[in-house]
Amino acid sequence: MWDQAINAVKNNEVTWIKTNSKRFSKFFRSENLLDRGKLSEGAMEAHYRHKLFKMFLGKNYNGLELPLHTGSKWIENAAYLNANWGWLLAIGVGGAYFADYLPQETAHKYFDRPDALVAGSGKPSGKAEKKSQHNLEVNGAWQYCSGSEQASMFTAVSFTEEKQLAFVLPKEQAKIRRDWNKIGMQLTCSHSIVAEDAQVPAENFFDLAAPPRESSYALSSYPFMLFARACFVPVVTGICESLWDNIGELIEQRKEDWQKFQPGRYEFILQKKKKFVHRNRHLTSHFYKILKKSWKNHLEGKPCLETQVSSLGLDLAEHHYSFCAAILPKLGMQVLEKDHPIQQKWQNLQTAYQHMSFHEY
Repeated sequence: MWDQAINAVKNNEVTWIKTNSKRFSKFFRSENLLDRGKLSEGAMEAHYRHKLFKMFLGKNYNGLELPLHTGSKWIENAAYLNANWGWLLAIGVGGAYFADYLPQETAHKYFDRPDALVAGSGKPSGKAEKKSQHNLEVNGAWQYCSGSEQASMFTAVSFTEEKQLAFVLPKEQAKIRRDWNKIGMQLTCSHSIVAEDAQVPAENFFDLAAPPRESSYALSSYPFMLFARACFVPVVTGICESLWDNIGELIEQRKEDWQKFQPGRYEFILQKKKKFVHRNRHLTSHFYKILKKSWKNHLEGKPCLETQVSSLGLDLAEHHYSFCAAILPKLGMQVLEKDHPIQQKWQNLQTAYQHMSFHEY
């Protein structure tokens, strides 16, 4: 089923996606080898063959060099089919941003390979101490490294004697602490990683405050937070649209009873759904339109509409969350069952919306 699903995601085959979402979610769960997520070898081979995790990597790394808005739509479609899948793609493609911050030889070493896939954390932790001319010794732990079970490498940020630096931690030098235990996104293997006296080559370290190397695919010079929102906003969009389609099914299932015994309730929920669909269509279309223009401007050396993209992304994500939070109590006790698709998607949405990219203080 992987090839069908991936092609539907890439070609924006809305009918296939909506028709097969329930079947795919069961399939996706069956394709995980561990209860907190680890995709099978066959699943990963399909991802590598289609270069899904390389959608935002330059062709010089054997990537697809997708326009930002195109890859974002792929992520949204995947998240509609299964929230965990959308999240794993959003996280997995994010590591491409760091490629041109690394020395060229090091970048090719890690990103050229067909199975290149980054998991990691952006929160500074641990210590990196220079022990020799060529290596730094790293000790520390980093939480919430989504995709940890299938990553080919990890990225993290650590404290050195002078400042904070990001680095690539080779997979063989990281231990996975299987501690992911949140209410949603249960199959994202978002575990902590631990480094104990890891000898990391000095060339694996890079400074995100410094300018990246020039590239024909200028992702690394695009504002990082805008890139993060271009990856994560589509996840909550896909989850929420799928959830509201389930609400539409519930309305049809309960229509006869509600119209007979609670006509006010039926009309209230129906109108809320119509309002969501109308506003969602407007906000989503505008977000992708401005994201497309932002990317085009960036490639042409023009201002990338940073304030607009950021504001639209936050508004869209808040719209999804607030509309779902408001409607859930109106749907009855049925949707509180742990295995009800609306409840499961709501918990996935809650978990995804906790990400720092959705919040400003």
